[in-house]
Amino acid sequence: MNYDVIISGSGLIGLITAIGLSNDSVSVAVIEKNSLPRAVDDNRAFAISQGSKKILEKLGIWRLLEGETEPILDICILDGDSPFTVHYDHKMVGEEPMGYVIKSAIIWNAINKNFLHKLNIYSPRSYKTISCDEGYMEVTLDNDQKLISSLFICAEGKNSRLPELFSIPMIKFDYKQNSMVFNVKHELHHQNLAVERFFPGGPFAILPMKGGYTSSIVWTEKCEISKMLMSLSEEEFVIELKKRFGSYLGEIELEGERRFYPLSFSFARKLHKSRILLIGDAAHSIHPVAGQGLNLGMRDVESVIRQITAAKSSGIDVGSNYLLKKISYERYFDNFTMALATDGLNRIFSNRILCAQVLRNLGLMVVENSDFLKKSFVRHAMGFI
Repeated sequence: MNYDVIISGSGLIGLITAIGLSNDSVSVAVIEKNSLPRAVDDNRAFAISQGSKKILEKLGIWRLLEGETEPILDICILDGDSPFTVHYDHKMVGEEPMGYVIKSAIIWNAINKNFLHKLNIYSPRSYKTISCDEGYMEVTLDNDQKLISSLFICAEGKNSRLPELFSIPMIKFDYKQNSMVFNVKHELHHQNLAVERFFPGGPFAILPMKGGYTSSIVWTEKCEISKMLMSLSEEEFVIELKKRFGSYLGEIELEGERRFYPLSFSFARKLHKSRILLIGDAAHSIHPVAGQGLNLGMRDVESVIRQITAAKSSGIDVGSNYLLKKISYERYFDNFTMALATDGLNRIFSNRILCAQVLRNLGLMVVENSDFLKKSFVRHAMGFI
């Protein structure tokens, strides 16, 4: 079978890219090693920036989600028990919210019900070989079926083996931290306030969820501590949680399961080679501090769809070195600065060194008293770069 583009990986980034390209008459095949539709049984939530919302609107996805989202109107940053804080108000840059919180399952259900049947999906299938000729890619699947395309997009996530297969240089290391993810019910209304509190073990994020009396928690800790916390009974866990959560939302209780995810860093020094392009976590798996991983991937999606559809309409080879260089040039600086910023934030705030603490407090004080800096950070968090 011949296609314009083959996408390997059917996570959110891979499928949204396929939906966007298909909408613009680009023929796409999606290869996925697991069965689809994907059954989503976790209670994770995503923070969707205003920029990502606009991308989803263009693709016809946002209208299916809008009724299930909760706007983020304010963000508060705290350094442990320090009196220095930074407060961001969305009205500093306009009337629109800074972002939205939505359950992972809501997004997956919308895609499964409304878009999956429109895509050319090879699942459960994996590739045995990928060969690149001068003018095309040939992919042989594990059932010996052959697919041919002009471009191969890797959206397989941070554990993809494709960069190694094609000698694409990567920077990788382990954070030796885990993120514990769960939801809580609370006595008082969250007032659409998102909180990021930094402790020596890692950041502790509270994201406001639909309804006003539930929040999503992303609690990052060093591996050994997180494993100990996950082994506690629900009652013991809540006692430890309250020490970090504070009392501003009144009494709290767990809602649903606790899950934890190991954290590691992965960054591609090159985004393309031959007719292969890396996007999403396959290109940049960053620290979850500030919740920008999915939004960074969404900016990859926007660039890929815009550049490839324009190239096809102009008769340009969508897998040409010229086009892949153009996409890489457009995305690399944003990827690099966000990876550097999130890694730096985690390193600066996740320690007990006195000198670092003094610098953190000074930095928070400077930002809180600078409208220019606050507006710049708000615009960046909203995805307007």
